[in-house]
Amino acid sequence: MNPQISKWDRRYAKAGSLPLAPPAGPLSSAIACVTPGRALDLGCGTGRHAVWLARHGWLVDAVDGSPTAIQQVIHNTEQAQCDGRINPTVVDLEATPSQFTIVEGRYDLIVDCYFLHRPLFETIRRGVRCGGLFVAILHFSSPNSTDRQRYVIESGELEGMVDDWGWEILHSREHNGQDREAVGISHDLGIAEVVARRP
Repeated sequence: MNPQISKWDRRYAKAGSLPLAPPAGPLSSAIACVTPGRALDLGCGTGRHAVWLARHGWLVDAVDGSPTAIQQVIHNTEQAQCDGRINPTVVDLEATPSQFTIVEGRYDLIVDCYFLHRPLFETIRRGVRCGGLFVAILHFSSPNSTDRQRYVIESGELEGMVDDWGWEILHSREHNGQDREAVGISHDLGIAEVVARRP
């Protein structure tokens, strides 16, 4: 197993089954007036966003490399009585060659929260249908950060990438991470948010 996945698998197992936190603000705001369709939640963890989307009428492909996380997704889905609306899948999203295919134009919404694997960005771009949304929340190393981690973007990178795609940016923000408590973050990395619509 990918060492990074093993680390998260142990973390999920140690934490046990906890109540799901509310969705991140950019996601709930992004779909407030959107007709539910098909969504993809990359690095879904225990299903914080996948279950919330399903409860709001979306059909969700929930993907994570941790078997323990996906077991908790299944449990949380059953608890929320929306198991027919979520397709949970265990797959290493960092594997080479890729073990997961994002079908071109398949999704009305792709969510990527706190999971960074740059080779996925191009398939995310192709996977969102015309008029669909991409919601991303990723860590960046801020000037005041004492953490030096592998899974971070540069300040301005996320917005710049989506702008280069030629997509309409509906929301973009970088901040110090008021969402940390909801996702169990204990470091001082910044958080970059973007909500963008494919033309």
